[in-house]
Amino acid sequence: MRIREWIDANRDGIVGLAADLIRFDTVNRVTDGTEKASQQYLATVLEEGLGLEVDLFSPEEAEGFRDHPAYYPGKEYSERPNVVARWPGTGGGRSLLFSSHIDTAPVAPGWERDPWTPVVEGDRLYGLGAFDMKGGLAASVMAVRCLRELGYRPQGDVLIESVVDEEYGGANGTVACRARGYEADAAIVPEPTNLAVCPATRGGAMWRATFRGSVGMSFSGETIRNPAYEAGAFLCYLETFEKRRAEARGPEPWYGHDRSLPVIVTRVEAGDMRAELNDSGPAECHIDVWVECYPGTTEEALRAELLEGFRAYLEERGLGHRGLPDIRKLIRFLPGAEVAHDMPLIRLLAEETAKVAGRPALVQGAPFACDAFVFNIYGRTPAIVFGPPGGNAHAPDEYVDIPGLCQLVEIYARAIVEWCGTE
Repeated sequence: MRIREWIDANRDGIVGLAADLIRFDTVNRVTDGTEKASQQYLATVLEEGLGLEVDLFSPEEAEGFRDHPAYYPGKEYSERPNVVARWPGTGGGRSLLFSSHIDTAPVAPGWERDPWTPVVEGDRLYGLGAFDMKGGLAASVMAVRCLRELGYRPQGDVLIESVVDEEYGGANGTVACRARGYEADAAIVPEPTNLAVCPATRGGAMWRATFRGSVGMSFSGETIRNPAYEAGAFLCYLETFEKRRAEARGPEPWYGHDRSLPVIVTRVEAGDMRAELNDSGPAECHIDVWVECYPGTTEEALRAELLEGFRAYLEERGLGHRGLPDIRKLIRFLPGAEVAHDMPLIRLLAEETAKVAGRPALVQGAPFACDAFVFNIYGRTPAIVFGPPGGNAHAPDEYVDIPGLCQLVEIYARAIVEWCGTE
């Protein structure tokens, strides 16, 4: 109960740290970003405020970073350091690592407030990244602060890392920490799961489908082929494709409840967008699409499923003469990943969540892709995704639920005690 009493007494501090992180613009700009100031601030909190051992380093400083099998090229990291803090254990216990990303998605259209001005309204803290995932990062820091101020001494090491470049399938910040040698007996990734314990994550790919045609006017009998018509058929197919995939349940045990695999059209582009008017059809039409998949699906298999399904769709409608689009990768393929079904941290987190939240914990696959695959496919540390409740991730007026955030701090603290052991 001492942990809960501390959390009740420090609610403002929990919200305050999350709010402080929101104030920094850490939008992922695909190939670069501006996470440095936020990471420097967090390093100060961890080192001077909590007395932890802190490593502030550029991913490029991690030996073997570019040779790591999960490294993805084409990014800039000169002003984008990672932060790793260690609370050394006294010995004899299991180690636990909390891995969060500090970067956020871009500002989506429709925000009714300044995205970087945190606002508390009722039980909600609003701000860009509040839910995904600065709230979870703050919870991991405050859980350690709670235990240190209460005099706990863990037997196993506790590590907190804040990585750059996770959005847009980045994951290189997470890769750099593995290349730097930071591993543990288990990891928790505080992505926003609404207090569901997620031993698995989906995967996904973002592709650009390009249809090409010929332009002009048929004044002399020229054959004109407008690629917008073929692209239109592809758009209709994508809606059908998503609905058809939802008819089948996902794989057990983590996705047996699941009846959705998002297929999201993110952009459609055709014609000269700079001209005031166009009096000719477009030479090309581009459709950007995000397609999710379950663990065990390869990029090649997902691509084949998409294109073969489109081929069949065209033939069923007597449109088999139309060609398939050229497909180009826009970001890295994120493979779905999972931990062993009997991984002991799953049960521990479920039990602690039930005690704190007063209800049975949901244990299921996460309804999104994230950087947990770096741990569960390429690393030596099995990672479970488990984070706060809230809403509007990657959307206007993103928020984290404050009572749920405080519950998360308590669950993290109790998990450290039970997993790492204490003196």
